[in-house]
Amino acid sequence: MAMTFSKIARNSIGMAILLAITAIFGSCSKEEAAVDDPIVESPVSGIPFVVNVADNGATRGTAINVITHFNMVGVQGSSNLWMDNFLFTKPEDRWVAGGHENLTWPGGTGTSTFYAVSDNSQDAPTITDGKFSYTVPDEFRDQKDLLVSLSEDNESGTPVTLSFKHALSSVKFKIGYDENEYGGDKDIHVAVRRITLYHIATKGVFDFANYATNPWTVDPEDAEYKDLAIELRQPAEFVPSPVADFLELDNNYLDENWIGEIYVMPHKPTAWDTDGTPGHPLNNSYIGVTCQFFEYTGRTYAEMIGLDDESSEEEYLDAMVSYVDDYEGQLSTDNDDWLDDKEIRVIVPTSDDYKMNVILKSYLDKINEDAYASGTSDNYEEVFIPLVMSNGFGFGKTNVLNIRMDRMKYNSGQSFFSEDE
Repeated sequence: MAMTFSKIARNSIGMAILLAITAIFGSCSKEEAAVDDPIVESPVSGIPFVVNVADNGATRGTAINVITHFNMVGVQGSSNLWMDNFLFTKPEDRWVAGGHENLTWPGGTGTSTFYAVSDNSQDAPTITDGKFSYTVPDEFRDQKDLLVSLSEDNESGTPVTLSFKHALSSVKFKIGYDENEYGGDKDIHVAVRRITLYHIATKGVFDFANYATNPWTVDPEDAEYKDLAIELRQPAEFVPSPVADFLELDNNYLDENWIGEIYVMPHKPTAWDTDGTPGHPLNNSYIGVTCQFFEYTGRTYAEMIGLDDESSEEEYLDAMVSYVDDYEGQLSTDNDDWLDDKEIRVIVPTSDDYKMNVILKSYLDKINEDAYASGTSDNYEEVFIPLVMSNGFGFGKTNVLNIRMDRMKYNSGQSFFSEDE
């Protein structure tokens, strides 16, 4: 028994020594880990990604009054691109990235920055290194409202809210003739069929790094300058008025699906350099107005023919025949209205052989209707106005261009109202 006890005692002592050594080394290992490799509780990847779009009324134009698609990039920290141009839609009650329906946050501790762009289609621009290139369609009925959003410092696992704002510059038009310029009496009438913005940049690069100020860069060598033509749905007709009362070209004149505006690339155009004297041919940026410009002479058809109370019935009948045959009068000859048809003087078009220099309003209306029915702008002429802007087309800005017909010029730069015309 004594021998057995002794063996057991030795074994117990050996085990105790071994445990003590193990405890010592284990303690050193923990101390080293605490100093050299601190234990940090990192967020667990796999938390569902949730994004919300703020309803801030950013969209404009009935074609894009609700956001339905947007393209988004997510970067964690400074370089971890974990969301690369995911297209989001909202099929039910939440925004879902196509092909990533169960999208979750990445692991790690850095916050995320999100860049988003929307034109309400599946073809939203692709964002690369926080930038994207965009070209505005030169046909205004093909244009879309382009929206952008930047959301920074997002903690992993928290819902992300996107607040979109306009990326392009919108343009609305008012047009008129200042009644205080060049004898602007109410006998002058202007009818406009088309407006064209000449030499307008349509291509640029958007940089989210300058989101708060001016994110667009337009390279003159790659700006794809275009002429933006706007054919009005109906002629816009007006008489001289105060500038504040100029006619607004709303959707009745532009497009029934719009709100009377077009989109342009934010930039500052260089205006056509003319002072109104001859010798300044068209260049740089200007507005072309295809119009008809006439004034009432104060005489009626009866006065033009020389009819009065002393004229015979035969003279009246001859005059009525001439009215119908020569001028294709549109007023009824069953009564005396045709006698009051107004005589007018056409100022624009200005061609010497233009056949309407002195004519009746009813005949002017008739040949205009025929031209419109045939899809032409016959009997109209294009005049030009320099596109002068103090600050240019601004990022996210709505511009109202007052088209001043009292400042119209020939293509040589000469004013229509100069003494040496």
